[in-house]
Amino acid sequence: MAEIIIMPKLGFNMNDGKLVQWYKSEGEEITKGEPLFSVETDKTNMDIEATSDGVVKKLLIEEGDQIPVTLPIAVIGSADEDVSAAVADAKAQLAAGGADVSDVDEAAAAAEQAEAPAEAKTPAAAPKTADGVIKITPRARRVAAENDLAVEDLTIEGTGWQGGICEKDILEYLASNKVKATPVAAAMAKAEGIDLADIRGSGVNGKIMKEDVEKVIAAAKKAVAAAEDQAHAGAGEITPDGKEIGEKVPYAGVRKVIGDRLAESKFTAPHLYFTQKVNMEDVLALRKKVNEVQDKKTSVTDFIAKAVIMTLKKYPEMNSSLVGETIERYKSINLGIAVASPTGLIVPNIKNSQDMSVVEISKASTPLFDKARAGKLAVDEYAGGTFTISNLGMFGIENFTAIINPPEVGILSISSTKDEPFVVTKEDGTKEIQIKPMMNIQLTVDHRIIDGLLAAQFVTNVKNLLENPISLMV
Repeated sequence: MAEIIIMPKLGFNMNDGKLVQWYKSEGEEITKGEPLFSVETDKTNMDIEATSDGVVKKLLIEEGDQIPVTLPIAVIGSADEDVSAAVADAKAQLAAGGADVSDVDEAAAAAEQAEAPAEAKTPAAAPKTADGVIKITPRARRVAAENDLAVEDLTIEGTGWQGGICEKDILEYLASNKVKATPVAAAMAKAEGIDLADIRGSGVNGKIMKEDVEKVIAAAKKAVAAAEDQAHAGAGEITPDGKEIGEKVPYAGVRKVIGDRLAESKFTAPHLYFTQKVNMEDVLALRKKVNEVQDKKTSVTDFIAKAVIMTLKKYPEMNSSLVGETIERYKSINLGIAVASPTGLIVPNIKNSQDMSVVEISKASTPLFDKARAGKLAVDEYAGGTFTISNLGMFGIENFTAIINPPEVGILSISSTKDEPFVVTKEDGTKEIQIKPMMNIQLTVDHRIIDGLLAAQFVTNVKNLLENPISLMV
C-alpha cells in the first residue's frame, strides 16, 4: 500500500520546513531506516529516515522548497504498485495547504515557455480572497519576488487551486512579458545587488543565465578584495558619529534565530527573578565521595540537576508551558541544560529524567553535551524541554540573569562557587564567621503563569536540597 511521506514537525515552534536535499530519486529503492531527505530546522539540518521498504514513486517538492509541516512531500510504494490515486490525493493536500506541487513535465513545459519570449497577453486581475488577500502559493510568490514582480500590482489569471496563482502562472507571465533572465539568475543578481541591465546573456535570445551572473559576481569579488586590501592598509570606514568600523557581521542564521526567540520571550513573558545563596560545602564533599567509588565521575551540575528535578516534582506548576489559552503541565520532566555549540547556544535536554539518580543523570547528559559541542545534536535531543538550567559557573561568573527558553515557564541560573565569609551558629548558640564555598542561584519565571510565592518556594527548595545533599541520593 502506498505511503505518503509528510514534512515532519521537528520542534514546538516549527511551522514550516525547508527541504535541503533528497537522498533518493524517483524510481529508486529504499529500505526502512535509510535516509530519504534532509530538513533544515532552527539550528541544524536533520536527516529523515524511511519508515518502510519500497520504491520512491513520486517526489512532490523540490530541494530548497519550504512548505508547512504535515503536508505531503513524497509517495513510496511497491515496485509494481499504481500510486496515481495517492499522488493525486497528496497533490490536492499540497494545493489546499498553500504549497505548489512540483511536476517534472509541467516544470519542463514552463521552462520551455520561459526560454521563448511570447507576445504579451492581458490577463485578468490577480484572484483575491473575500478579505482582499491575493491567492498565491508560497513558491509562486517567491519566484515573483526573485524577478522583482510586485504581486499586488500584477494582472494575472491564476490556474492553481481554487483559481489561485501558482508557480507556472508566474513563469508564463515572465515569458509573455519577455523577461530576459532565468529566475535563478535573477535571484542571484538581486542577492548581490547586480543590475541585470548590465549583464550580457549567453542563453537563447540573449537570456541571462546563472553562469552569466556568476561571472559578474566573481569579477565583483575580485574588485571587492582589492578594495578591502586597500582599506585595511589605510583607515577603516567611519560612522557618521566618528566611530571606526573594524568589521561588519551579518545578523543572520542561527544568531538571528536565537535573538528572535529570546526577544520574543523577554518582551512577551513578564520575567520575575528570585535569588538564593547556597552553601556548597556538603554537596562538594558528597560528590568527592561518590566519585571515589564510581567509574563515571559526576559533576556539580549533575547534583544541581537532581535537586531541580526533585523540586519540579514537588512543584509541578513549574514543569509547564503556556500553549495558546491553555497551560499544559507535564508528567515527564525533560530537563534542558544550556551548552555553547559551534552554531550558538543550544539546550539539549535529558528526556524523562524524573526518576533518574545523580549518576544516571551524569551518564545521560555527558554524550548530549559532547554532541552539542560538536554541533551534531539530533532535533529530538534539543526539542521538547520542560525546564532549563543555565550554568556559567565554570567561567567564574558570580551572578547573572537568564532569559526564559520559550515555551517553558522557568529557567535556573547557576553561578560560580567562591569562598566567602559565612556566619555559623555553634551548638552553644554563639556565632562565628567561617569561610564557606558559596554559590548564587537565580530563578527566572514567567509571571503570567507562576506567582511570586511559588517561585520563592521553588528556589528555596533547590537551596535546601543542595545544602542537605544526602536527600539527593535517597
